Formats: sequence, C-alpha cells, structure tokens
Amino acid sequence: MAQSKGVTIAVKVPINWESMTERSRQRLSQIVGRDSRIIRAYLGIIEQHEDELLTGKNKDRIDDTNLSKLTMTSKKVKSGYEQRTSVPHDFKVRFPRISQNEMTDCRKTSVALYESYLKLKKNGRKVSRPSSISSSRRIPRWTFTRMFRIVKSETTVSNWWLDIRNSLDSVQEGRLIHDRILIPLKMSPFHLNQIGRGEVKALQLFTDKGKKWWVTLAVRLTNIEVQENTLPIAILGIDLGIEKAACSSLLTPEKTREARYFLQRDKVTVIKKYDRLVANLQKEMYTRRNNGQSNDKIAERLRQLRSTRENVAKEYDRVLVRQLLDYVEELSKKYTLYVAIGRLKNIRIRARKGNYRGRRFRGMIHSWAFARITNSLKHGLAQQGWMVDGKDARFRAVPEAWTSIMCWKCGSKGTRPRQNYFHCPSCGLKLNADRNGSTNIAARLLMLTKSLHSVGGLGLWTRTLDKVRRAPLKALKKKPSSRGKSLLSKREPTLGSGESAAVHFVQSDLVSFGDKTNECDNDPAVVRTVEMLTVVGSDVPTSVQEKEAKTSGGIPSR
Repeated sequence: MAQSKGVTIAVKVPINWESMTERSRQRLSQIVGRDSRIIRAYLGIIEQHEDELLTGKNKDRIDDTNLSKLTMTSKKVKSGYEQRTSVPHDFKVRFPRISQNEMTDCRKTSVALYESYLKLKKNGRKVSRPSSISSSRRIPRWTFTRMFRIVKSETTVSNWWLDIRNSLDSVQEGRLIHDRILIPLKMSPFHLNQIGRGEVKALQLFTDKGKKWWVTLAVRLTNIEVQENTLPIAILGIDLGIEKAACSSLLTPEKTREARYFLQRDKVTVIKKYDRLVANLQKEMYTRRNNGQSNDKIAERLRQLRSTRENVAKEYDRVLVRQLLDYVEELSKKYTLYVAIGRLKNIRIRARKGNYRGRRFRGMIHSWAFARITNSLKHGLAQQGWMVDGKDARFRAVPEAWTSIMCWKCGSKGTRPRQNYFHCPSCGLKLNADRNGSTNIAARLLMLTKSLHSVGGLGLWTRTLDKVRRAPLKALKKKPSSRGKSLLSKREPTLGSGESAAVHFVQSDLVSFGDKTNECDNDPAVVRTVEMLTVVGSDVPTSVQEKEAKTSGGIPSR
C-alpha cells in the first residue's frame, strides 16, 4: 500500500460467501488468483534485477519507474519522452486479462513487500525472500478507491455491498467500460462505526487458513477530536515487566497521584506450559534423530505449538494495551496527559549466550515483546488524536537505564533486596521497585520535554526537574572510568580521624556509577578495598569503623 500521512486503521469485514452466486464466487477467485500470479512475477523480476532497481541513501527502496520500464510497453507518451515498443518482460502479453490500473496496483503491492523484506534484512532479521513464498498461498493486491465503492442496498441478502471492477472479460474483448461484480458484506454496527471515523482509501480481498473470505478496508481517520489544553498537566510513566505486566505512576506538579498495577498471572503460567511442551518435544525429536528414527510428526507438532504460543502471547499483549488505553482515556478526562514508557535499549544484547546470565534469564528476555506493546500503544493513542511524533509529542519512549535503582525522591542510588522491593539508604524510602521505576520514567519525560519546564506547582515538579538535571543519565553524560583511581574523597587529601571510608562509598551519586552496563559501586573489589583501607593517623579496629559507618549512613564491611 502507498505511504500516506495521517493515521490509518484497518477494518476487517467478513464476506457473505454463502449468499453469492456461483458465477460471482468464480469471478472473485479468478481475480485474486490472477493478482497473486502477477505479484509473484513482479517479485521474481525485482529479485533478478535487484542491483539496478535499488535506490535511496541506504539502498532499501525499489525504483518503481525503472521496474515499470522493465515490464510495461508504452506507445502513447507525452512530448519529450521516448516510446517503449519492447521491454525485457512484457506483462501485457503475459497477463492479457488485467487492466493497466490493476497492473499498477499489483506492482505497488510487490514493491511494498520487497521493501519490507529489505528493511527487515537491514535490521539483522533472518527473513526469507518474498519470491520464495509458497505457490499455494494467495497474495492479494491493495485496490484503491478509483476501482471500487461501498454501496448500501437494503435487500434480503445483505444491506451493504462491495462494488468492484471486473476486467477479466472486458480487457480481453477490448471494451473500455469494465464489468462490475457485487460482493455482499456482513457489516456490523462496529464496522460501520469504524468506517464512519474517516474515509475509505483502499481495500484488500483475501482468504484465511479456514478458506473464509474477508475484505480489509484501509480507513484514513479524518474526524479526530483534538482536546484543548485547559485541564491541568500530568505525566503518566509506564514500566513494563514480566511477572507484573506493567506498572504506571501519575506525576503532577503537586505530587505523585496514584499508581496502578496491571497483572497477567495467567500469561506467565500459560507461556511456561507451552515452553515445557516445546522442550519435551525437542528432546524427543533429538533422541529420535540420534537413533535414526523418523521425527516428521514431532516436527509438525513443534510448528503448531510455535504458532499457538505466539498467538497466545499476542492476545495477552493486546489485552494489556487495551487496558492501558482505557486507563489513559480515563485520566485524559481530568488532565492534559503526557505518557512515557520505558525503552529497553540493547536488552537482548545483554541476554546473549556467554554473558553469564543463564538460560532462564535469556529465555525470559527473549519472550518479552516490549517493542510490540510500545508500538501498539503508540498506534492506539494516535487513533485517539494524540500527537505521537515530533518535538511536541505527548507520547514518548524514554531510556529506562537506572530507573529501578535510583530513588525518585532524592536521586540517590538505592538497593533492591528483592526483585519487587526498593530501599533508599539516603532518605529511607521503601516502596515497590516497579513503582519507583515508573515514577522515574515520568520524571525523564519531564526532563526531555522543554514545554513542561515552565509549568508551576507546589514545588514537586521543580524539585524533580532539578534533581534529574543534577544527576544526568549515563546515556547523556559519560564520565571517565574510575577503575584504578583512589577511593578517597577529593574534598580532603586524607580522611579525618573519625571518618570512615565506607561513608564515601555509600554517599556517591549517579555520576559515580560504573561506566559499563553491568558494573556499579557494589563491585566486590571496591568492598574489599574498603575493608583493607585504614584511616591515616587513626588505625582503629574494623569493628569501630563499622559502627561509624552505620551511624553515618554507610554499610558495614563483610
């Protein structure tokens, strides 16, 4: 489908196949089958002439004009252009039962498929070429508004019909006015409501795995209601998790209003059940393979389980996004809301084999579809009229590094004795780690959005902004490595007679964190140095230093 500006949604409507005449069914099957053959032919030519068709700065787009010069003759041309009486691949001769406009739609569909393949390949994904698609699978084209219309006719068969061009006979006979085919639709109030939100721009006819016929309508939203900025401003921070699907915190200029947890305990149980089934089948398959026995049925069962597991995960993610959108819609009635969600950059790289995290950690990370949730939430907010791109966007994915370990009140580094428990030794804050992380995510959106810096309140908003500015993110401000340097404070060349080195260790702020992702001040080497260090001029016993460390907010040596 051609690229377009604005928000476009897809409405999937079933076709009333039982009410169609035998001739209409035959014509519809012939049209979709013909389009599939032409699209496959275009994909083969693109693959054959890929080097001369690639264009763009990154060589990830197909030159549609050059592709047309390879496949379409042109006798009627504008002044200044040359006629093409012969081409290497003459599609007009090869496919005589299709109009030129329909041929153009097939070409655009094949170009879009191949460009998607090029982008996935560039991102490091292992994908097969579009030309290798199974020959039994139909590839429908996108049909644009000039060749179809949706009409209402209250009959006993259906109230809504799809009137689409049928050029199978008219082109072959040389007629300029093409035949039409009427397709009855099972239109429900939901479909009518979605179509009424905008303008229908294109459609696609296809069949699913159960041989059921559908039509997908591409609707460009036009009547989007834009909310006036008359309500007080608030920021909603969302921290995605695994055991807890998501945790959100609402930040206002006065205080943190509320936190909400979105739990999906059943999802973890169901996914683990399918993982165990897959593991057992893989073990049995390898055993049969080593013994020289047939494993075709087990391989087929594995493919089915993979599809089932993926569908289950997608359905739970869809429910989570729906819950988040409903919650955002509820808050939008009381606030001019901004939404921030954590962006887990390079988390899959840290979960690679050989990073000493274990198989359980790798499996947990690789089964986490945080990008799908983020993109779905962004698309859902765009449908509600939100600006989700640009510098004035009200939705943004912000870096999530250190949000769960940094105290949202004082900005100091805290500890997590348990996975879901956060404790700050500096200010004594104790709360859920996910809630602390979601509040920090909201604070980072505040820092990144300049239009919110001038919003006044009762002090919390300003203090939060100043705290984030004083303790910049590791991704924004790199500091030289502290490895091999002295642990003594720079304020004094030596420690005082009653001051413990452990105090300096615990009072470090965010900029003193280790530069690498997996390093921090809790490094065992640092702890051993604190144990062995003696105060100049006052070599007191270790027990006395531990007592001093406890009274000053430090930690005892072990």
